[in-house]
Amino acid sequence: MSNKKAIGKRAKQRDTMKRRERTTVNKMLSDLEEGQTVQININSRIHEGIPFRRFQGKTGKVSGKRGRSYVVDLRDGNKAKQLVVHPAHLKELKMVTGEAK
Repeated sequence: MSNKKAIGKRAKQRDTMKRRERTTVNKMLSDLEEGQTVQININSRIHEGIPFRRFQGKTGKVSGKRGRSYVVDLRDGNKAKQLVVHPAHLKELKMVTGEAK
């Protein structure tokens, strides 16, 4: 008898998201404001509030807070989508206006 192939939404996640970065308490408790631009960087060590792997590296804006997580608005092709993401998977982006550095 052979084993069944994994076909769930988390299938092959260990190989896909093999980013082994340290997670600090400050990162877990980071405070984001509405309208702030963030990038989704999935941390495979923390499974709480993990977004689907399609959204890895996407950029969006914080539109609110839901529990400990944040609601992020982004565009997936032509569709506007909302994701509920834990702050451990979000990276603040510093937007420079005016001069190009």
